[in-house]
Amino acid sequence: MAIENIDINTFHTLKLHQNVISCSQAANAKGIPIKNELKSLILTTSKGLCLLNIPGDENASLRSVKKVLDVDEAFLANTEQLKSLHVQSGSVCPFLPQLWCLPQLISHDLLKLSFISTNNGTRNNYIIFCPKLLLQSERHIVGCFSKSHRDVNYVE
Repeated sequence: MAIENIDINTFHTLKLHQNVISCSQAANAKGIPIKNELKSLILTTSKGLCLLNIPGDENASLRSVKKVLDVDEAFLANTEQLKSLHVQSGSVCPFLPQLWCLPQLISHDLLKLSFISTNNGTRNNYIIFCPKLLLQSERHIVGCFSKSHRDVNYVE
């Protein structure tokens, strides 16, 4: 059953002692494996924006995104697009209302994990949750969205 909106304030929020931007910084500050740090990337496609969710130790395959969405173009959203969504690099959280309503591409590798962590829309607070919660998005697609050895069109 899909959930139209998840209130980010219902999560138990934990505080970091420093601002973090990258997945490796966040995982190190939290003392968790980087694979358990959620990497959420806002992508612009020829069909509009979408949110790609992959483990923090993986690289996004834009080729896979284009194939699954059946689009000709897919690339990282630019700074102006991020500003229009009221987010910045290092503070993209899939549960923010303005992002939860976007199509959610979810790596099947995430669903194998017992927990994942991500920021709460800030660079110094975070949440920990069961990755299956991402499946509650009304518009989600589960697939393989990480770079393979043959795919050179990826985002770190």
